[in-house]
Amino acid sequence: MEYKEITNKGLKRAYEFVVEAKEFADSIDLKISEVKKTIKIDGFRPGKVPNNIILQKHGEAINSEVINALIQQKVSKIIQDNNHRPVSQPKVNFKNEKDIKQDEDKLFEIEFEIFPDIKLANFEKIEISSTSVKLNKKEVDKRIDLIAKSQRTYKEQKDDYKAKNDDSVLLDYEGTIDGKNFDGGKAESQTIIIGSGRYLKDLEEGLIGTKKGDNKKVKVQFPKDYSAKELQNAEAIFECIIKKISSPEEAKVSDDFAKNMGASDLKDLKSKVEAQMQSEYSDLTKNLDKKNLFEKLQETHTFDLPADLIEAEFNNLKENYLRSQNPSSIDHQKEIKDNKLTADNEKKFREDAKNRIELGLILQEVGKAHNITVTPEEMNKALFEYASNFKGQEQKVIDYYKNNQEASMQLQAPIYENKIVDFILTKVKLKKNEVDVDSFIKLYNNLNQPEKKPTKKKSVKKKAVKKKAK
Repeated sequence: MEYKEITNKGLKRAYEFVVEAKEFADSIDLKISEVKKTIKIDGFRPGKVPNNIILQKHGEAINSEVINALIQQKVSKIIQDNNHRPVSQPKVNFKNEKDIKQDEDKLFEIEFEIFPDIKLANFEKIEISSTSVKLNKKEVDKRIDLIAKSQRTYKEQKDDYKAKNDDSVLLDYEGTIDGKNFDGGKAESQTIIIGSGRYLKDLEEGLIGTKKGDNKKVKVQFPKDYSAKELQNAEAIFECIIKKISSPEEAKVSDDFAKNMGASDLKDLKSKVEAQMQSEYSDLTKNLDKKNLFEKLQETHTFDLPADLIEAEFNNLKENYLRSQNPSSIDHQKEIKDNKLTADNEKKFREDAKNRIELGLILQEVGKAHNITVTPEEMNKALFEYASNFKGQEQKVIDYYKNNQEASMQLQAPIYENKIVDFILTKVKLKKNEVDVDSFIKLYNNLNQPEKKPTKKKSVKKKAVKKKAK
């Protein structure tokens, strides 16, 4: 078989090859001989239908099947001869595709991208910072106090009681801007805990000093970064009708409290909480080590990236983003309607796609080079753990993943990645850095700001509830 390379630039490859007229005609004859045994046409006995009649009735289908088979053979030969690893199915170009004649040679062109050759760095020469958290009794006590606070109850106060910070206020409210109502500005029997930060600050503070039965108008300034763009910087008046005020009664930290939390006594509870905190911070420090490692891997590896893979990943990120958005603002509504991202989001997701593909290729190469695989036992464990989140539906979930290859691969991907990361971490030099809790929180959150890589990470601190009147 003869073929000619016409493009060899970066990761892009293109070849020309010919399907000769005789080769095509012979393949057609062979195909007709195969189908003649089973084809049925009125007026002819089985196996006795003339070739020209078969071509009249089924010529288009036969031609298409034969030419596609010949193309596939030749494409496979080109790829095999040159040890290529195509990123995706090669694109085939043929100008006269609709007029395939047996008596003419047919010229085809294929183009595709190949995976890059990646020379792995010497991991033993790579050094990353590895952080650990030193817990003290104060941090454990603080956590137990938070647990106690979460277990507090509220006691309804008398009619003449004036609301203060931390009190729970049951109320009806209706907001207006320039005398007009707006979406999300009205609610009945809504509970607001003063100082919780779950609602607009002006609204919460405006309830301080109110009593049961009060009808109070509260002036509220919406923040400039409010979720609903049309309400940003707007000034509203909320008319609030106070229906009930309750004050918190804190759970007392004691042996009895500890027993209610499943511990034998307060000492045992502190021990259990400390172990839980150590586990939590261990997971977080591992995530931080992983982030530091990824940055080093990108610094120490340079190679061309397949444009097709980046584009596919970008489209995937874009699709997931648009599908997940609550169109509460004009910008989001426009993005979804036009199926087009804003300029900022476009830039962000393209950079994110590039980073994901780059890291993915490096990790894939490490896994291949060191024969790292996910065992059936590991997959089963992950599957059963995932299925346990769906009470009463466990078997359906298990069956779905076992019978759906794409879903199974999605479940396998993080397991595979973590095994590769764990392997690399055993090879690199770890510069130990022990810090207290406050220092770690600052370090973690600072390092996870979207700078070079816009990948979103969870903050160590409690996630703030979106401030909105509802």
